[in-house]
Amino acid sequence: MDGTVIQRFSLRFVDRAVESAYNDAAVARSVVVMRLSLFSAVIIYACFSILDYYVIPEVFKEAFIIRFGVAIPIFLITLYLTYTRFYSVIAQPGAAFCMLASGLSIIYMTIIADQPGNYLYYAGLTPLIIFCCCLPPTRFLYATSVTGCLIFAYHLSALWLNPIPPLILIGNDFFLLTAAGMGIFAAYFQELAQRRDFMNMRMLEEERQKSDMLAEKAQAANHSKSEFLAIMSHELRTPLNAIIGFSEILEKEMFGPLGKAQYKEYSKDINVSGQHLLSIINDILDLSKAEAGKLVLQEEKLSIVDIVNSTLRIIRDHAAERGVRLAFDVPGRDFILEGDPRLLSQVFLNLLSNAVKFTHKGGFVRIGFEEMATGNLSVLITDTGIGIDPENIEKVFAPFVQIESSMSRSYEGTGLGLPLSKNILELHDGTIMLKSKLGEGTTAIVEFPARRIVGPEAGSAADPSRKRAQG
Repeated sequence: MDGTVIQRFSLRFVDRAVESAYNDAAVARSVVVMRLSLFSAVIIYACFSILDYYVIPEVFKEAFIIRFGVAIPIFLITLYLTYTRFYSVIAQPGAAFCMLASGLSIIYMTIIADQPGNYLYYAGLTPLIIFCCCLPPTRFLYATSVTGCLIFAYHLSALWLNPIPPLILIGNDFFLLTAAGMGIFAAYFQELAQRRDFMNMRMLEEERQKSDMLAEKAQAANHSKSEFLAIMSHELRTPLNAIIGFSEILEKEMFGPLGKAQYKEYSKDINVSGQHLLSIINDILDLSKAEAGKLVLQEEKLSIVDIVNSTLRIIRDHAAERGVRLAFDVPGRDFILEGDPRLLSQVFLNLLSNAVKFTHKGGFVRIGFEEMATGNLSVLITDTGIGIDPENIEKVFAPFVQIESSMSRSYEGTGLGLPLSKNILELHDGTIMLKSKLGEGTTAIVEFPARRIVGPEAGSAADPSRKRAQG
């Protein structure tokens, strides 16, 4: 049986540990309300002594002693105990005892009073029951038990100890029992709602703890993965460098002719494949370092225009082979940034390579600069390629992800370029954003914050009216 199940009548949790936890939480939550209720009860109960003076003057002295010598001291003692370490133990029994003491005090006044006081003063039980059931609040079981005792005591008084006319008793019962039913009803559903709220909060807290634990495990696993990739990439580079070096020696026939020309072609293929594999390994190494927080910037003052221009020269031949035109809108002044030249070159090489790779023959790739009103600097790389579905833009920034579509499936790639570029730019306090529509091309926007920009150098770049096209 589920320990969180609430028993229908007693409103207790089946599991004792859960019940104990609820009791502790309820005590902590209700202490302020309990103190205010007890303080209000002292004031209200004392004020009713004015009514004693006019309605039951013949026993005013006795009523005064009952109010100020019995009931109110009980309230004050209970109020004092709420400030002690005993409160958690006496909270509910104390509230119930206050309810019982004040109710029996009223009934005692009906016993000793003459008419009409003996049948009018029952009315004091009505606000007492509602007040005690709803305000502190008193638990359902306590409220029901005390209410039953008070009704029994009142009937004992009204029928035998100081009898009142039957018709008056019937009228009094109508109002008293209605008030008792309302109070018990309120106490039941109020406590039921509180217990359900407690369970909901408990379940939410347990789920939060599970989520935190899973997040910690995922983070640890991701960190381990990054560490593993970094180690493996480093270990792979050593033999790969040897393969590239020896294939270069064979290709250039440094130790004599190879004989057949086919061997020389094979050596060239080995060298090209090795260089490609080395670039992939370098990307994996840098990405794993970035994810592990170990990629350190080697910062210096650099020209972002020169970085872009040198990258264009690297991919110019590849663009020409694919029949893709390159256009560079050179700004009227240079922009000097604080950054890592190697990593920023890698960012623009990744972005420009992607733009060329996904652009059909006859298309073009354009690079431009834009100064923002905030002082930030944006570099825009626009292509007329196959584009990306806007719903998939976020996915391309995840490592090793390639968007599956009929237009992109034939293109090779590891899916490391954009995630690595994003990490590098974040290390530079920058951002990268893609704007794209499937079949209509893509614009990559690289933005550097104003604090990274050391300053422009007017005249160091080409005239703004001049547009340089490459490829």
